[in-house]
Amino acid sequence: MSMIIDHRFDHILDAETRRRAWIDTLSSFFVTQIDPEAIVPTTAFHRYHHMNQLVFGEIDASPQTIERTPALVAAQNIDHVVLRLYTSGRTNISIAGQAHEITQESFVTFDLSQPILSETKGMTGLNLAIPRRLLEGRVGDVSAWHGQILPSASSPITKLLADHFRNVSACLRTATPAQMSHIVPATTALCNALFLSEADSAYNHAAVTNIAIRQFIDENLATIDVEILMARFALSRTPLYKLFEADGGVYAYIRDRRLSRAMQVLSRSSAGRRPMIARLAYECGFENERVFSRAFRRKYGLNPSEINASSLPLTDREHASLLLSWMKDL
Repeated sequence: MSMIIDHRFDHILDAETRRRAWIDTLSSFFVTQIDPEAIVPTTAFHRYHHMNQLVFGEIDASPQTIERTPALVAAQNIDHVVLRLYTSGRTNISIAGQAHEITQESFVTFDLSQPILSETKGMTGLNLAIPRRLLEGRVGDVSAWHGQILPSASSPITKLLADHFRNVSACLRTATPAQMSHIVPATTALCNALFLSEADSAYNHAAVTNIAIRQFIDENLATIDVEILMARFALSRTPLYKLFEADGGVYAYIRDRRLSRAMQVLSRSSAGRRPMIARLAYECGFENERVFSRAFRRKYGLNPSEINASSLPLTDREHASLLLSWMKDL
């Protein structure tokens, strides 16, 4: 597995093709909009380094609007926190309709289990994606930090962490595995120190429970039902159903995840190694092949038997990017 994902666009000469390519490379995590008149420069890039337990990113972006929509959050079940150091540019971020402007070098916390919208006139920055468990064991839940802006000069810890981010960026491509084994815990410790700098951090139990339920569903698609969820998470029907109102209900959400899993299996298979449709239906939690095929055709407009690796252009939205797979495996 490559340990670096490097999205560059200087080889794409046509401006419209370059704009679409930029949007496509962000589509695993964001719904992206760029004014048709805006030009994505050939110097724009975003790059990611796999650090075993962390993912470090560097970005130079042109004017754009990116959004983690409620639907995208629900579909992905990513339980991670991203710390972004904005090193230049002007950006607005909006949470639940409340907008805030970043006008100086600052850290912003993004809880990927919550929606957010960001609009920039152009920016550069450094990102660190951290599994929530590496933070919560020391500082408690960090959901309340979602969207908070911390100027890098606001405290000794933020100054130290900003310098550390720059140093990590400079050394990652040449660091040995032995050196990396020290860089990762040092980086995690500094991030925990950042969150400890505030005494009060409310525990967002609903958000944490929501993401845990969705992860549990994905892990048990063949057997999951509402009764199991109620027993596993000590919830009655009313609060459980409320968590899935935006998804059309808990039954609709489970069916959609089962269909997505089936699409992933089929679209990764060659014609000679296709799984039996009846067996796939059972493994994805459908009662029989007929019910599965009807639901699959309703969602995708194709029969399961028509999908294989050659169908990839039709199913890009069903595939996590390499970066998304990194995040889920941290």
